[in-house]
Amino acid sequence: MLLLLLLPVAPAAAGTGDRAHPHRRGALVHVDGAFAVRVVSVDANAWRSPVLAGRGNRPPEGGRTAALVTLQATNRARSAGIPFVNGSLGAIAASGAAYSSLTASCGTVARDVASIDVVAPGATVTVRACWQVSTRDAGSLVLVYSPYDGSSKTYFALR
Repeated sequence: MLLLLLLPVAPAAAGTGDRAHPHRRGALVHVDGAFAVRVVSVDANAWRSPVLAGRGNRPPEGGRTAALVTLQATNRARSAGIPFVNGSLGAIAASGAAYSSLTASCGTVARDVASIDVVAPGATVTVRACWQVSTRDAGSLVLVYSPYDGSSKTYFALR
């Protein structure tokens, strides 16, 4: 006799923070142990943005655009700290192309994530990250936080 047991299978959870299911835009996510981070806004064609204009930045070459991401980071610890200091932020496209501040920087950006000051306990800081990306990749980008210690990466949806 064959007993067949059918169990419902739940679909993969949306927004679990892995590459296939990045945290949804606007979700508050804990990273670096002490900080809660959210993606506030995304400008996939930011070259004309006042955030980039007039700072001596070079415009994107043909076939590229400036993708600007604005984030908020709240210090949930009992002591002052700096968000993202234990890792790096980048963007990955569905094509597999990876963009980092070392390889695809927009140049000088107001409130750049690389120039964050110490954040007091309970305080929130607004920062930006920007990459010059292929126009073909701009619509499929996800933000990735990669800890330097090799622990799990955290992915954020940008659309």
